[in-house]
Amino acid sequence: MSEETQVSNETVVDEGIKDNVQEVAQNEHIAESKKYRKRAQEAESELAKVKKAIAAQEEEKLKQKEDFKTLYEKVASENANLSQDADRWKSYESNKRTTLLDRHPEDERENLSNLDLETLEYVTNKISKPTNPEVVGRAKVSAQMSSKSWSDMSDDERRAFYDMKSKKG
Repeated sequence: MSEETQVSNETVVDEGIKDNVQEVAQNEHIAESKKYRKRAQEAESELAKVKKAIAAQEEEKLKQKEDFKTLYEKVASENANLSQDADRWKSYESNKRTTLLDRHPEDERENLSNLDLETLEYVTNKISKPTNPEVVGRAKVSAQMSSKSWSDMSDDERRAFYDMKSKKG
């Protein structure tokens, strides 16, 4: 008897040790992953700093050479790209604003036109939600009116007729 108890206890201890070993291994993998992630983030931020420094040095060299034409062309192309983005944003914002304002009554449009786009979207979404949402449930059953008199109806027909009348109010 005592040998069987001893063998079963050893099995439980072995399983507990395996679980602990697995947890330790997982924790080590997690710690190693965090270390690599941190190292990669640091490398990316350092790379960005170096790129900015190189761009600044390049600009300084151009200024020192008094090569303002190249510098001017570079700034002009950046300005053109940013202007295109700004124009697209302005057209999007005006279209969106017009669409949102069209959902409101005309007497409120003037007051709402002064709001920024995010606030206008929020107000429009709050107001335009349906006040009486469709109730999901049992479909309406159309019971046919029976032309029989009460005394001629069977019990089932009487119950159905009564239920129909009570639901109509």
